[in-house]
Amino acid sequence: MSKNYAASMIESTYAETAGASVNTGPVAEKERIRSIDTLRGLALLGILLLNIITFANPFAAYFDPRVDGADSGLNLAVAMAVDIWFEGSFRAIFSMLFGAGLLIFIDKPNADANVTKSLYYRRTVLLVGFGLFNSYFLLWAGDILYAYGMTGLLLYFFRDFPARKLAQFAALIFLLLGLLHTGQHINSRAIYAEYQTVASLPADSEISADQQQILDTWDLFQRQQFAAPGQIAEEIKARQGGYISNFLVTAEINIVFQSVVFLINNLWDAGAMMLLGMAFMKWKILDASRSMSFYLKMTAIGFGVGLTINTWEVVTYVSSGFEPFWAATARPSYDVGRMAMALGYIGLVMIICKLGILVWLRYALARVGQMALTNYLSQSLICNIIFMGFGFGLFAQLERVEIYYVVFGVWVFQILFSIYWLKHYRFGPAEWLWRSLTYKKKQPLKIQ
Repeated sequence: MSKNYAASMIESTYAETAGASVNTGPVAEKERIRSIDTLRGLALLGILLLNIITFANPFAAYFDPRVDGADSGLNLAVAMAVDIWFEGSFRAIFSMLFGAGLLIFIDKPNADANVTKSLYYRRTVLLVGFGLFNSYFLLWAGDILYAYGMTGLLLYFFRDFPARKLAQFAALIFLLLGLLHTGQHINSRAIYAEYQTVASLPADSEISADQQQILDTWDLFQRQQFAAPGQIAEEIKARQGGYISNFLVTAEINIVFQSVVFLINNLWDAGAMMLLGMAFMKWKILDASRSMSFYLKMTAIGFGVGLTINTWEVVTYVSSGFEPFWAATARPSYDVGRMAMALGYIGLVMIICKLGILVWLRYALARVGQMALTNYLSQSLICNIIFMGFGFGLFAQLERVEIYYVVFGVWVFQILFSIYWLKHYRFGPAEWLWRSLTYKKKQPLKIQ
């Protein structure tokens, strides 16, 4: 494939996505869309680096590498590297791009505002439906579409806010989330310390009512992490069973995350990132139109701050013997580290786009990004076939290093499939369905 052909394919595709004619619109607009879909493709593939942990292993393995034996040797090194470089950062980018997508969707020339508003809400409700489908039919316990859809219902209200206000709202939410994570950290530390005191008593010691309460509190804490005694073994047995047993264990996790966890964390997490994505869109950060020096500073500061914080967090966690108060997503500085890394990746992608280098890679990532919904859902389908008992039954059978062989295989498949599909069709299958239901009209699919 020639450089010119790849570039032209990307340009024409994204002009259409933006609602513009393939042959009209300034180059800057085409470049904007290209950079966004390239970034979306990177984020989509990157998310699997973390999701694969709970596709392949008990849910608790996401927080504690001891669960799947990744607490030593090469497995630990890989777990630490993934946590430092990728934990939460690609999910943050994906969320930001959802916010940016709102502005792209409503910013259509000569469009009726009321019609656009109606279409947006219908589109967002449908996304909730896709999330429920992914959660309870495709059996993914880490779905983000539900949270995006529910949060997106509130997002339209902020569409006309200036970028500064959007960023300020996001910063306020991040501050509150930081306080929440700090509180979780302190509370977990206290619970663990009290548990250790009681657990260190001689086996024949009489346990007081207060001490039993401490043990019960610790048991509840472990259950909330899906790591209580017997829970992990039960999950492995269920995952290695048929569809129904997998449905039951997945539903239990999803109900918790789509209710309590959504209200106290995921709503605010996704909302802050979406608001920031809207601000970045208005500041033209995501369209590769800022100066090269801007993106170089963004990349250097982002990776500099992010790697420093994340390395400190992970090394401290490992050094502590994997104590629960240092688990992923419950660290006091968690949001600062992952946000900084997200900014680093955004800056790096924009630099690559501005330089016009790595053409084939940008083309491949952009194609994946254009089919982000299809590819996200297909990750659930593919991984369930590989790991669950109704498929190849590899759940809890692979080491941490080995599961990344699977990730690489899924990446290759999704890149090749996306390139092939979009040579023949206008949209990915899920995107076509989403668009058709949004507009209540069957959309043309095949390229004539």
